[in-house]
Amino acid sequence: MELDTHALALLPLVLVASLAMFLQPAVATHGMPRPSGGFSLRLVPSAGWNSTMHVDGGGFLHLNEQAATTALRPHVHGPRGLTYSVATTVGTGRGRRTYDLVLDTVSSLTWMQCLPIAHPFPQMPPPFNREISTSFRRVPHGSDLCHKLSRGNECEFRATRLDGAHASGVLGTETFTFADDGGRAAAAEVGGVVFGCAHTATGFHGHGVLAGVLGLGKLMPSLIWTRLRQHWQDGRFSYCLFGPTRPERHGFLRFGADVPATGHMKSTNILYMRWTSPDFSAYFVKLLGVSVAGKRLAGPPGRRMIDLFQCHKSGGRWYGGCLIDPGTGTTTMTQLAYNVLEHAVEEHVKRLGMPLVRHHGYRLCFSGATQAAIPHLPTMTLHFEEGGEDDGDLVIRPQQLFVFVQHDICLAVVPSEHMTIIGAMQQVDTRFVYDITAGKIHFAPERCSDDTGGPN
Repeated sequence: MELDTHALALLPLVLVASLAMFLQPAVATHGMPRPSGGFSLRLVPSAGWNSTMHVDGGGFLHLNEQAATTALRPHVHGPRGLTYSVATTVGTGRGRRTYDLVLDTVSSLTWMQCLPIAHPFPQMPPPFNREISTSFRRVPHGSDLCHKLSRGNECEFRATRLDGAHASGVLGTETFTFADDGGRAAAAEVGGVVFGCAHTATGFHGHGVLAGVLGLGKLMPSLIWTRLRQHWQDGRFSYCLFGPTRPERHGFLRFGADVPATGHMKSTNILYMRWTSPDFSAYFVKLLGVSVAGKRLAGPPGRRMIDLFQCHKSGGRWYGGCLIDPGTGTTTMTQLAYNVLEHAVEEHVKRLGMPLVRHHGYRLCFSGATQAAIPHLPTMTLHFEEGGEDDGDLVIRPQQLFVFVQHDICLAVVPSEHMTIIGAMQQVDTRFVYDITAGKIHFAPERCSDDTGGPN
């Protein structure tokens, strides 16, 4: 069974914030694994985020549309979404270098540019040189991880991301070190990490800094299945995304004993799809339906809403489904479901006296967002299959459902032809706990700014 990866490349790239964030080891534990088996990495907003955006006192995101789209037009259609990366030291000896790798919960394969590489994308520092690292080893040609078309004695890989970026090269193993505070103390050193040395990469936008991808998907050879797991043996990781308020503050990606208790949380089951592979091993969940302002939405004529979020097979390939991904900037929804959502939101907001207005890159916008009308903007509730005794409802507040563009307000959900993805903006101020061992994702509302570090 095979997922249509060509379809994935066609997913909308209309994302809603001009912010890059970097994951580095957390000062909260000095980056060191706790004796009880937990550790944390920190999320640090990159410099310059507030030149194109700010958050007002009510928690709504405001975009400077012209600044955001002009600066990024060569790369994406519309403003770039929330992106995250992990500061990772790779290799030993003269080949040891520290790189920023994009956090990817959809892929289980870590890869980065390696010398020699054809048509490299800009990054800092220069691409990894496996020839001068004393710990690099080639993965045997007969490994199950090798691409089926591998040639000669090399174990080759090919990877395609949701945004259509593609990389190919040779699989190897290497020592990865997660360092605290710019490398002054080691948080965790993990030998034998399987990764791809990319000698060809197309469509990947590293913004002059990023070197590749850190795979945190649910299958081998994801980082979660490496010897790093000796520091978080319960197989859980967690994050709580906070809105961009002050650039000097940072949040945390927590593992093991650093993950908060989940007794008060709702949960849903992780679905294990038969088509998953190392370059597409996302955390799929079962979405049953959607409500707007507390009213459950009915499907289009002759269809149930639940059917619009189900996986289906066409032409020998699999399409559809719903996944949770902090690496996607904003929520995308399959076209028929989006049409129902858009109509319900439009009808609700128009009753508040806010007429429709057009903005490039957005499907639904309104003018006249007065202080009197804002408190009456609708919520969106995602009804997931419950994974416990409580219901599996995730309520998206208006602050995460809408974004201000200049003086108007726009719906921060976009249509997709093939897949529903719960993106980063709609995850803000919700704690997520991925329990790989139990096969569940727990979630609960939380003021995520309380789980941050940095200057006060």
